Amino acid sequence: MKYEKLTIESLFSDSGPFDEDAVVHALLPHIVIQKPDYEIFFKETKLSAKRKMLAYGLAKKLLKRNNLIAKESISALELHQKTGIKKGTVDPMLKALREEGLFAGKKDYEIPAYKVQEAVSMINEE
Repeated sequence: MKYEKLTIESLFSDSGPFDEDAVVHALLPHIVIQKPDYEIFFKETKLSAKRKMLAYGLAKKLLKRNNLIAKESISALELHQKTGIKKGTVDPMLKALREEGLFAGKKDYEIPAYKVQEAVSMINEE
C-alpha cells in the first residue's frame, strides 16, 4: 500500500474535489448565471424550498471553485432575496439542512464538499 502524505487541508469540509459535471447537469434545468457579475437566476421550474436552497448553494460553490467569486458562503437574507423563498421558510429550512449536514455554518452557510454528491442527488429527485 502506497502512503500518501496529507496535510491539515485534507480535513477541512470545503476541501477535496467534487464532480463538476454532475453539479452542472443538476443545475442546468433550474438556473442560469449571468456574466459579468455571476449573478444566479432561477428558471421557471418546480423546485421545493429545500431543493432551491441546495441549488443556490451548489451554484455558489461552483462559482467559488472556479475562482469566479470571492466567497461561497450564503446568509439567510441572501437566500431569501436571491431565491424568492419566504423569510419564514428560510430559517427553519436552514436549520433542517444544517441538521442533515447539507449546510455548514452559523451566520453564513455553505455546502461542505463531502456533501456535494448528496445535494446533487436531492436536486435531481423529481
